[in-house]
Amino acid sequence: MTTSLEPTTEYDYQTYPGLFCDLQDVTYAKTFIILTYCLVFIFGTFGNIVVIVIMRSKKKSNRLADVFITHLAIADLVFLLTLPFWVASTALDYHWPFGQSLCKICSYILVVNMYSSIFFLTCMGIDRYLAIVLALNYSYLRNRRYAIVTSLVIWLLSMILGLPTLSSRHLLEYDDKWICSEENTLSKNVFTLVIRFISFVLPLAIITACYCSVGFKLYRHFNRRTKEQRKKRKSIKIGFWIITMFVLSWLPYNVLKTLDVFVQILTINVSCDTHEAMSKGLKVSTCLAFFNSCVNPIVYLVFDCYFRESFVQLLPFQSARKPRSHSSTSLADSTKSQRHNTSLKEPFNLSKISS
Repeated sequence: MTTSLEPTTEYDYQTYPGLFCDLQDVTYAKTFIILTYCLVFIFGTFGNIVVIVIMRSKKKSNRLADVFITHLAIADLVFLLTLPFWVASTALDYHWPFGQSLCKICSYILVVNMYSSIFFLTCMGIDRYLAIVLALNYSYLRNRRYAIVTSLVIWLLSMILGLPTLSSRHLLEYDDKWICSEENTLSKNVFTLVIRFISFVLPLAIITACYCSVGFKLYRHFNRRTKEQRKKRKSIKIGFWIITMFVLSWLPYNVLKTLDVFVQILTINVSCDTHEAMSKGLKVSTCLAFFNSCVNPIVYLVFDCYFRESFVQLLPFQSARKPRSHSSTSLADSTKSQRHNTSLKEPFNLSKISS
């Protein structure tokens, strides 16, 4: 049941317009947001479906990275299916016509996507650390069974951390409209800060430590930079760019969200100019956060040879053509060509260091 309450000062996935100040709602800004959401939905849905299909088509793949990449794509895809609701709400001047149940569910899916994404990326960073820095010590942990169990734990943890959203999200009546927003309480704000640390700051620190260690190891181990070594070093760019895109997408939102919560907890009176700047900043940072759900397939397409050629084979005009050999050797050397193709089918070739 919807409730008629005083509008909250909380700015979240849908920025709450015109609370205590007369905030300007620029039409072109709203148009930009809608177009961004639509492009993210179209390209993100297509790209993540392609990622799932290609990852599932890999025969007998036991790499942890493949499992985490698949689950990361599933998390993004599930969120993207809710994006049309946010598009429609934005187009209706933030009015939510879909009822309170969908308001809660869509908001819940978004936070679960954020939590699961950073946790999967953390596991990918730890996997790189185990494979390259501690290759001989913990190779027994790096198998498909552990990856599946870890993924299930991540999903469970993400869904538990997202449960407060189901209780705090409501339809609030404001200016003859129903807004999908959340009630603002002190306990809720404190909980938000704690969750921000657990689900963003701490994982980001772990990821940074893992990749710094991996980079240092690669710098020492591959100092001669042979052709094969350069190829292995280049493969680590996939993980690096995925992490970078996630940070660039979610960091502005988390920073602004944290500042907003501190203002509410400390009951700081801010000027209308500051209030409007926060409103616009959260709108832009929300677009960036949503954009992350479509950027990973682009990273795979640019840096992963196997993914790029598998994608080409999925195209209609390529369906009748045989896959091109990755090898530059002659067709007569079939055994060598097969070994070469198998090695290039792994986007993270550095995992072979541990074998």
